[in-house]
Amino acid sequence: MATNNYSTSNPRVKNMGDVLDALSNGIAKTAANEPKFEPKLLVPEVPAEPARQLLTEIMLADRWVCSVARLQRWRTVGEGPQYLKIVGKVLYRFKDIEAYEEACLVRKVF
Repeated sequence: MATNNYSTSNPRVKNMGDVLDALSNGIAKTAANEPKFEPKLLVPEVPAEPARQLLTEIMLADRWVCSVARLQRWRTVGEGPQYLKIVGKVLYRFKDIEAYEEACLVRKVF
C-alpha cells in the first residue's frame, strides 16, 4: 500500500505547512512595513506659465475688449496707460496697466 506524502496525518507535512505559514506571514509583515514607492519628477517644477511683465498692444486689447486701433489712437493723443517702445514694438508694463485701471476705477458716492 502506497503512503500519501501529502496527508495531514504526516507530521512532516504539518511542519512544512507551519513553515510556509510563518514565511508568508513574515513576507506580509515586511511588505506592510516597507515604504511605498513614489516616483519622483526628474524635472524641476516650473509654473505652467510664467507671469508676464510686458503685454503687447494685442494682448492689452484682448484684456480690455477693445480694438488695437483704439490703443493706437490713445497713444497719438497722449491718453491711455504709459507704454514702452522698444525696437519699434509697443509694449505695456503690467504694473502701468494696473495703475491705469486703478486710476479709472469709478467709485460711486451716494
